[in-house]
Amino acid sequence: MNEKHTASDVCHVTKPGLVTLEIRKLSTYLWIATAIVLGLGVMREVVVHNIGTETFLKDLRHFALDLEYSLPAWYESLTMATASVLLATIAILARHHDPRNRWAWTLLAVIFILMSVDEVVSFHEVAIKPIRHAFNLSGVLYFSWVVLAAPMLVILTIIFIPFMLRLPRRTALRFTIAAILFVGGAFGLEFSGGHYVTIGGFDSLPYRIVSSCEESLEIIGMTLFVTSLFRHLAGVTPVLHVTIKDGT
Repeated sequence: MNEKHTASDVCHVTKPGLVTLEIRKLSTYLWIATAIVLGLGVMREVVVHNIGTETFLKDLRHFALDLEYSLPAWYESLTMATASVLLATIAILARHHDPRNRWAWTLLAVIFILMSVDEVVSFHEVAIKPIRHAFNLSGVLYFSWVVLAAPMLVILTIIFIPFMLRLPRRTALRFTIAAILFVGGAFGLEFSGGHYVTIGGFDSLPYRIVSSCEESLEIIGMTLFVTSLFRHLAGVTPVLHVTIKDGT
């Protein structure tokens, strides 16, 4: 007989004031949610490419992987915010068990909450046109924000290498894979995307494929990072007590 999981299997109250999270089951549900979001996004691209937008379905923009105000954009922003909360929690706990790495956890928490906000409001896109016009960029540099992002990525990589080397090997490996997937999508594929936009425009098939791969890698990388943070937090403190006071 197959075991069936419900939401109560993931998070349940074992006694008043004590909530238990099943990390393995929670991770499974997160990956299922990711598969659904990506599946809907890919379905949208197939439908629009083969049927067009002149139907009652229109362009199904709410499932689009590379558009703002869509399900994938909301989901990715949510995973980034979740990562920030988990990182902040680990940073607080690091005060006692891992003070050397506390600054790194804190900095990561700040970075990911800013990324979560940017995913929704797209601050980084404000720089695209001014930089593109100022330096007459096109082709692989069409999305000109990468010019600013490249040195920032190098600096952050140098800053966090010692931190990664101090982490448990499995945690460091998971974080590294998640970073490669996310940066490879968000940054690396922007060059290919810019090339195909310059040649055929935003509606060209090559660009649609590249942009879908880009967003998919970002979401997969974030899902892996969040599940890895849950695993790391469970290893640091299997039991986490939280006291809520009303301030009176």
